[in-house]
Amino acid sequence: MAERLLLEFVTLSIFAFLMGITFCDFYKLHIVRKITWFAIFLAIASYVLRMRGEFDLALILPVPMLIAILLARWQKKTRGVP
Repeated sequence: MAERLLLEFVTLSIFAFLMGITFCDFYKLHIVRKITWFAIFLAIASYVLRMRGEFDLALILPVPMLIAILLARWQKKTRGVP
């Protein structure tokens, strides 16, 4: 059980790291928006871990991905980033 939890944690850590580098930096999101995204991601991951006792990727990833897309659209609209 602990090994599976560790692997899920590593997977989420890699996802968050790559999301920060590729997505947030590509759209040149303001630092407040980046921190907001990471805080929402952490809150959802913590909630799912508390409720289910594991990191269920199917429950964690949809909301942060949707928020990331909305932030990118908002950034593109306000700054004209391609």
